[in-house]
Amino acid sequence: MRLLFAILACFATIPDIAAQNAKPNIVVLIADDLGWNDIGTRNPKIVTPNLVRLAKEGVELQRFYAYPLCSPARAGLLTGVLPRRLGLVNVIMPGQAGITKATPTLPARLKSVGYATSLVGKWHLGNQNPATSVGFDHFYGFMGGEVDYVKHTDKRGKPDWQRDGKQIEESGYSTYLFADEASKQIRARDKSKPFYLQVAFNAPHIDLAAPEDLVAKHKSDGLYGAVVEGLDIGIGRILATLDEQGLRDNTLVVFVSDNGAPRPTGSNAPLRGYKASVDEGGIRTPAILRWPKRVPAGVKLEQPIAIIDLFPTIAAAANLPLAAELKIDGVNQWPAIAGGKTLPRPPFLVASSDIALLDGDWKLVETNAGLRTLYNLKADLSEAKDLLAAQPELAAKLGTQLDILKKDLPAYSGGSIGPGGGGGKGGKGKGKK
Repeated sequence: MRLLFAILACFATIPDIAAQNAKPNIVVLIADDLGWNDIGTRNPKIVTPNLVRLAKEGVELQRFYAYPLCSPARAGLLTGVLPRRLGLVNVIMPGQAGITKATPTLPARLKSVGYATSLVGKWHLGNQNPATSVGFDHFYGFMGGEVDYVKHTDKRGKPDWQRDGKQIEESGYSTYLFADEASKQIRARDKSKPFYLQVAFNAPHIDLAAPEDLVAKHKSDGLYGAVVEGLDIGIGRILATLDEQGLRDNTLVVFVSDNGAPRPTGSNAPLRGYKASVDEGGIRTPAILRWPKRVPAGVKLEQPIAIIDLFPTIAAAANLPLAAELKIDGVNQWPAIAGGKTLPRPPFLVASSDIALLDGDWKLVETNAGLRTLYNLKADLSEAKDLLAAQPELAAKLGTQLDILKKDLPAYSGGSIGPGGGGGKGGKGKGKK
């Protein structure tokens, strides 16, 4: 009888083991220029019920670091490599090269083990090597840095809307079109394969526009709030499709913004600075991960995590080993996320024209001109007090770490992109549903 119970117990564990070893679907949702304070979990005036719900169902990262500008941030996510190492510091213009076909990427690695891969939305990593050349099976969206929400043209008025390399004409509000395309792909998926779906919204990037019903709803608080709620509605559609298809429990959902808000549109309060700087307001962004039963619910995690960490972290979540010869700068943060606890991690860089070293509660900033400042982020989140002179030994220690980590990075000679830069004026247009 004991032997029978032992055998039955072994069989009872098989489904759990199989579930743990099954390849999860992965959905990465990227906002464009969404500020630290532009999410309902921090600011009750911001209408983002779907993101608030996502945070309650998963882990909300309190110290997620992207990059000051969108092209480097997207390159860091896809490659796990410091963008400056790839020669990417500023935004990529249409004729410039982005990441090369030879650069190992997350979608290419996932594709090699049977994943279907797709990018919906913004590319902004150069026309020379489009998304389908670096690991994506399909691409639907726009190539440049910004697109008109309704006309689907770039800032020069040229059409920028395509599917797999072919220009197309469609009507509709871009945020909703991206959400609906993502939902269509989920429904029409090859059910024999797991999928990696990256949805890179252009919201809330300028020039702002929103559907008329949202414009009317946000008449008192402005167009930016309407665009952000539209973003949340689009995200809600995708999450609802996952539920409709019975995919919630085996889908890792990752939500991030590519950089902080520019002025004068969004808010990074109480962080200092804006998009284009390595101030906290330029690089610390909203971020949430959800995977039921594999990620704890309702946790606010203080673990410092960089966008370059997402490559090895997602790979670890998918139980996908990475080759030893793969040279990436990101570090697997899955144990901290899955455990919902802050764990020790090595210091890391956010290397733009200026460089920030993050080591625990401490942040050392070195400008392109060689000037350094030191902040304790736990005691001084808004970076109001430079402690370089007051902490000479610590400053020297962190300075040595910074020098070691940056020693093989190419020098930046393009001039500073400037603290607090990246501003722009919001538009006045109205989109259509």
